[in-house]
Amino acid sequence: MKRRRYDFDLAQLLPVAVATTFAAVLTVLLTLGIQRASQLQSASSALQLASELRSLPQYFGTELTLVQRGLESRTFVGEPLQEIATARDGFDKALERIDAELLAAGLGSTVEIQRIRGALDAAWARFAPLLSAVTGHTGAPYADTLSGSRLNATGRALKGDVDAALAAQADSVRDVGGALKDLAAGLQDAVGDRGRSLRSFLLIGAAVAGLLLVLMLYFSLRSRRASADARRAERQVADILGTVREGLFLLDRNLSLGAVYSASLPRILHTDAVRDRAFEDLLRPLVPAKTLATAMKFVNLLWKEKVHEDLIDTVNPLNQIEVQFARSGGGTESRFLSFAFKRVKGGGAQGEHLLGIVTDITDRVQIARELEQSKADNQAQLDLVMQLLRVPFAQLQSFVQDADMALRKSNAILKQPGREATELRAKLNGVFREVHTVKGEAGALGLASIAARLHQLEESLAALREKSQVDGNDFIPVVVRLDELMSHLAGIGQFADRLAEVQPKGDTMRSIVPPLLANQVIGADAEPPLEQLLAQVVRDSAAAQGKRAALQCRGLQDIPPAYRKAVHDITIHMARNAVVHGIEAPEGRAAASKHDTAAVRVSFEQSGSEGYVLTVEDDGQGLPYERILDTALRKGLVSPADAARMERPAVYGLIFRSGFSTAEQVTEHAGRGVGLDAVSQTVRELGGSIGIATAEGKFTRFRMKLPRAETPAATHAA
Repeated sequence: MKRRRYDFDLAQLLPVAVATTFAAVLTVLLTLGIQRASQLQSASSALQLASELRSLPQYFGTELTLVQRGLESRTFVGEPLQEIATARDGFDKALERIDAELLAAGLGSTVEIQRIRGALDAAWARFAPLLSAVTGHTGAPYADTLSGSRLNATGRALKGDVDAALAAQADSVRDVGGALKDLAAGLQDAVGDRGRSLRSFLLIGAAVAGLLLVLMLYFSLRSRRASADARRAERQVADILGTVREGLFLLDRNLSLGAVYSASLPRILHTDAVRDRAFEDLLRPLVPAKTLATAMKFVNLLWKEKVHEDLIDTVNPLNQIEVQFARSGGGTESRFLSFAFKRVKGGGAQGEHLLGIVTDITDRVQIARELEQSKADNQAQLDLVMQLLRVPFAQLQSFVQDADMALRKSNAILKQPGREATELRAKLNGVFREVHTVKGEAGALGLASIAARLHQLEESLAALREKSQVDGNDFIPVVVRLDELMSHLAGIGQFADRLAEVQPKGDTMRSIVPPLLANQVIGADAEPPLEQLLAQVVRDSAAAQGKRAALQCRGLQDIPPAYRKAVHDITIHMARNAVVHGIEAPEGRAAASKHDTAAVRVSFEQSGSEGYVLTVEDDGQGLPYERILDTALRKGLVSPADAARMERPAVYGLIFRSGFSTAEQVTEHAGRGVGLDAVSQTVRELGGSIGIATAEGKFTRFRMKLPRAETPAATHAA
């Protein structure tokens, strides 16, 4: 009996002993192989760096020649000097990386490698100080005289250093390049040695792994007969559970899933790692941390004897959850799952389990959401109709025409060829100006639905403007949104046309017009004056900012027809800007002993034979000189050196830059840095000019001089 038991134990231990022995051998071989692979990788990296550095000495010569020619022709040499400094620093860093890779490859102590590195360091040490001298100069190299630009002391010193560096460049190319060539040859030999060593370890490891595989197959065949019954039992259970559409599983007292679960469970949860997995780990990638903690508390409550299952099920945090699953082709898919739990009692307390049931309820949730979305869409359509009915008919037609022209112009700007960064930025700013102008008019007319859509398009444009690099593909979402806007606007145009068809004719019909449509049919051909529209802009902007403001207008009825559209757009931008940025909050005006209602003044008048003057003024806090300059520095619009030399008029002129805004946060009324840019662009297209007068704590006045000639306005309208 003892001998038989000993044989049985030996038969059980033999596969384990063999597998352990072979695993130890494989571990040693893999460790040595990984070490050789790491050395091979380091040697290859050093070889690649040495090969890349061989072209740098010649590159220095090219950049030095550019600097020399630039100094001779009195052109800007800052860019080649920066390139030289960058390349020099890159060469130093590359040498440090080469030394690190040589040390990692075990080549740092090789005599031949040390000799070559010494020669390379010596050759570079002779040339690097000359480059440092060239890039160490600061200040402008030219001085302006009556006869033109000439080299100043800095320029002459720079030219001397450049000439000296060029004189030594040929020797540097020979010495540094030769040393790098020798280093590359030595590294290539080292790479070959490491590769052959690694190949040997891999071959031996493959042989050991093959032998281990044969032995494992042998032991597997021996255990096949013993596990046949277990597989048949598992197959029968799988057949039963395979017909269930819900995901069924059991949880033990450790809240781990058992070996038995329905075939639908992995499909519903989009994972094959289900068996013997902790329920908390299964939920963690599906729900937020807070929901996970609540869910685990809920499941633990189900183990208590006195807990009423049906009652506690009403507070089940997993009753309906939204989860995100990765798609096989990329992206994610949103699904809705519902978990339910029931206690299952076995023969004793230790045999208790929780039966978990998970169901995919995505279709049911989507149907409910579609119904809600349909209700929301219907309400949005009703709101839009109500907004359109409140706008005078002639003004609605004018808005649709102007907006259609602006959006088509934006579309044309996007279709213009251009791949350079400056061209793409110009296209972006052009579209931004057009969209912002249309949004301003929509907001002034109370068309909140249209203004919201335009604001969303501005969000996309603002995101592009914040990117450091923009390419043509980045404009695709903008084009899609622009196309949707044009379609939406076309629908509004059709509504206006239908409204025109059903307008009552003659005074006899006025008595039967509903009050809501009164502004559409009574005097529908007369567009409300610009003063009325600006008053609405001032009221709405002030209300949104928690301020009080009143509009004062003069001479707007004398605007020539050729300038009406341009002045219309300019004054809307300027009036909103005056309220948002110019006037103070009520507490600020009270502290400054000002009237609680601020004044925004708009006037248009003739200026003799020269043309016209459009003035927009507010009695607010004035232009914040320090904040404007600080914002320009933070946005990189000016350098600290330029800022120190800028006069106040130049600083105030920064507010017309595209994207410039002192607003701390973006709102529907301000913060994009587009309004004043659009004003400046419009005035320039008209052939006019803008003047600024301001006093801190008192007022800000913009005076726009417009020529009398009709051609600039006609060009702008086109």
